[in-house]
Amino acid sequence: MSTLLALLILVSSTTYHTIQVDGNLQDWTSDELVIPDAPNDCAVTGNEIYGIYMTWDANYLYVGASYKLQNKALLILLDRGIGKGVHDINNLNWYPRNFQFFGMNADIIIALWNADLGTGGVREITGEIINNRMNTRPFPGVLVQNRAVSGDSGGIEVALSFSSLFPDGIPEGAKIKAVSVIAGSDNEGGVESAPDNPWVRPFQASAIRRIVEIILDSNTDGVPDENVRPVEVTDTLFTEEKILKISRFDLSQRSAKIGEIINIELSVTDYTSLDVAVYTERGELVKRFSMQNAEPDRIYSFAWDLKNLSSTYVPQGMYIIVIKAGEYVREKRAVFVYR
Repeated sequence: MSTLLALLILVSSTTYHTIQVDGNLQDWTSDELVIPDAPNDCAVTGNEIYGIYMTWDANYLYVGASYKLQNKALLILLDRGIGKGVHDINNLNWYPRNFQFFGMNADIIIALWNADLGTGGVREITGEIINNRMNTRPFPGVLVQNRAVSGDSGGIEVALSFSSLFPDGIPEGAKIKAVSVIAGSDNEGGVESAPDNPWVRPFQASAIRRIVEIILDSNTDGVPDENVRPVEVTDTLFTEEKILKISRFDLSQRSAKIGEIINIELSVTDYTSLDVAVYTERGELVKRFSMQNAEPDRIYSFAWDLKNLSSTYVPQGMYIIVIKAGEYVREKRAVFVYR
């Protein structure tokens, strides 16, 4: 092979490109740098995201990150677009951080603390609530290697098999949404994101409204595309910021007899989580419903069968239904239950 041909291959890398997962980023090319990032834009010295890479072959999706960490966490969040995941990761049972995503639901999380893979790994966000926390579980069959130390630049590489990413087969037109952040400790916000999001804050909720979307299957044949440059099938998506409001809060009835059902219908103006709680007049919790990934202008329904958390009918009396959207938006209605 001539030197010129080798140089052209290096500069114009296309899929299918198999990455040796060893934490060394030298086998990635600029064509696979799907999220470039400025080298000195992190708010905290000693931490930086330099870029996120992505490519694939017939069997694996490869993700690489060039970064630097010092007493912070690096997170890479992916959305496979198969209806799982969450809008808000502040209640995860693993690496909970105060981030809300707009335009994607994170269902895979790659994370480590202080450049130490022994404190991290790759997990799937299942969407299940267990012990009041959003459940995660180790991602099956993953390959991951890290080559970085605290305070010094390095890389992490991950290989996710398509058979694990899409257990029911690769959907036609498959896409991956992605974003990376550097965050503080549990339940803290962030100090940097890639792509850049100016709403990232260290000690309060950080909104992620700018993400990237990578098209894996542009010809909709259910097979990852071959011979495409990843940067050419990557778009940056932006979800406009809106004032979060509860735009609809309807009850099927304001009084109900034991054995009947009160249907609660809700809509919101922006992406958020929903919490529906029923209290006695003395403030005792009777029932709770939740929706992690409420989208704007959709109607969500919850049915209260007039039973409590122990699945027994509540006593006759007045009850307060409290709706919470996100952290701060609240509305309430009173209903009367009789026998």
